[in-house]
Amino acid sequence: MTIEGGARAGLIEPDKKIFDYLKNKPKSPKNKNWDQAIEYWKSLKTDPDAKFDKEINLIGEEISPMVTWGTSPQDVVTIDGKVPNPNNEKNIDKKNSIERSLKYMGLKPDTLVKDIKIDKVFIGSCTNGRIEDLREAAKILKDKKKAEHIHAMVVPGSGLVKEQAEQEGLDKIFINSGFEWREPGCSMCLAMNADKLKSEERCASTSNRNFEGRQGRGGRTHLVSPGMAAAAAISGNLEDVRKYQN
Repeated sequence: MTIEGGARAGLIEPDKKIFDYLKNKPKSPKNKNWDQAIEYWKSLKTDPDAKFDKEINLIGEEISPMVTWGTSPQDVVTIDGKVPNPNNEKNIDKKNSIERSLKYMGLKPDTLVKDIKIDKVFIGSCTNGRIEDLREAAKILKDKKKAEHIHAMVVPGSGLVKEQAEQEGLDKIFINSGFEWREPGCSMCLAMNADKLKSEERCASTSNRNFEGRQGRGGRTHLVSPGMAAAAAISGNLEDVRKYQN
């Protein structure tokens, strides 16, 4: 998230996990070139005097599934929560921001998140189109059907991910659930080509941005995890993925 912090570029010291991931990939160096690449990559060290201003440790299993309600990734509540009420905000700038977001999203204050009906589900993007993400969504969708009014699609993050998913039979699970199994690409993450929301259409999306118009002019985006997107497709509303987990 280097760009989010205002920087032009960022360097993270690579480790064995990175090397193992890159090994034998189609465009990775081979044989002697691989050994030379490893030697160079190991020289990319974090500055010895580098330090974090703050370290925060989170216990993931204690965090309830989250969903965005507004027009920024920071506008988030738990799936068991409610849409915020601007009247409860004392800061005038934040109050105005909440009011604007609610107006754009077509939501009323204090609405239960689970009562928000959606029109489309998008699983994919560079953020959540990895093989692990597709496995998670397929696990929820196996032997289930999407709600009739939902238009749902899966866009793998790369050609390699698509190939691996098909080898594992994940594509069949999605298709049998009523999803479209698409080619890799940006797709509805940023309203690419015909893959976009119509004005006031609402989408449960695994992409990385929910800005105004991000998925189509007037489109309304709720950012969710792959599992949450699958649960929403089945329910037809924003839904708690834990409801469908064994």
